[in-house]
Amino acid sequence: MYYVTSYHLKEKKSIAYQNWLMSDEAKKMFADVEKETGFKYIETFWPIMGLGEFGCEDWWEAPDWSSFDKARVSEAMDRLMSRTNELDFADNNRPSETRVMRSTRDVKIWE
Repeated sequence: MYYVTSYHLKEKKSIAYQNWLMSDEAKKMFADVEKETGFKYIETFWPIMGLGEFGCEDWWEAPDWSSFDKARVSEAMDRLMSRTNELDFADNNRPSETRVMRSTRDVKIWE
């Protein structure tokens, strides 16, 4: 299952955020989160040609629901969230959205 967060960045912060996401620091933090919680960072996606409601979105893969409990108390997740808040990329004055998704083959639909 996938944990997806869509959000906006502050003006003139997109390039810095993109560079940080590709940095060794970010890669290590993502790896630490996966080791502690099972949440695997897939990628941050960006809209092309302005076709999208949000500035970007993060996709994480969660192996099971227990990963969410682990993430709540994870020191690695806390370090990641604290670091991204410290770097001040996200525009928290604009709406964001979080959802949990499953692929077509992993859901049962009732009508």
